[in-house]
Amino acid sequence: MKIVVIVIFLVFSQFSFAQNCSCKEKPQLNEIISCEKTIFKNGAKIYYQFNCNSSWLVFESKTKKKKKLFSLDKDLIELTGRLGYTSWAEYNNTFIIENRLVSGCCDPSEFVLFNKNNGKKIANLGREIYHSNIKKYPYFVTIDSKESNFLSFLNLSTNKIFKIYLPKGRIDKTLKITSGIFSETLFEEGEIKNGIFEIEYRYKTQHNGKWLIGEIKVDLNKQVTI
Repeated sequence: MKIVVIVIFLVFSQFSFAQNCSCKEKPQLNEIISCEKTIFKNGAKIYYQFNCNSSWLVFESKTKKKKKLFSLDKDLIELTGRLGYTSWAEYNNTFIIENRLVSGCCDPSEFVLFNKNNGKKIANLGREIYHSNIKKYPYFVTIDSKESNFLSFLNLSTNKIFKIYLPKGRIDKTLKITSGIFSETLFEEGEIKNGIFEIEYRYKTQHNGKWLIGEIKVDLNKQVTI
């Protein structure tokens, strides 16, 4: 009798899993959507699930409590992984998720910060200039959307912020001259070498003028707190 019960349980478990990661009407979704779980260092998990009606991103705590973070309805399900919450990165006590507002080119993604223990949203971080996966320098760098005169450095392990100021009005003036929309597109790819964050950005001072290059260097060693 026990063997029968165990077999029934296993069949039911497999059926339940299949129901959350398959759609008979659209078998091609199995090639588009991966239900593989990302396991964080604290034992929490994050993964996609889907059926024929929707797809959704699940956070599962170490104690097995589940929380739906995001979902796409039936009409958008084939854009899973390209629209909305698409990728994530883990830090000491938090994780960030990339939120793609459009499925194609060329608007910058936005990012959302979550608590790694319970899956609760901490803050909308906005669009990024740069973010680091280096354990000693876990910084997320943004430029303020309303006042583009400084870069904000958020330490994703401590949630502490410091700012580096830019020449006043330089970014706003450049966007007006070039009819640009996103400040982030003016910045090149940043990097951290020996604790020094470096990044360049383009700007203009007049309509018919050439592009100029600004350079930012920040010693992160002076900002690290133990």
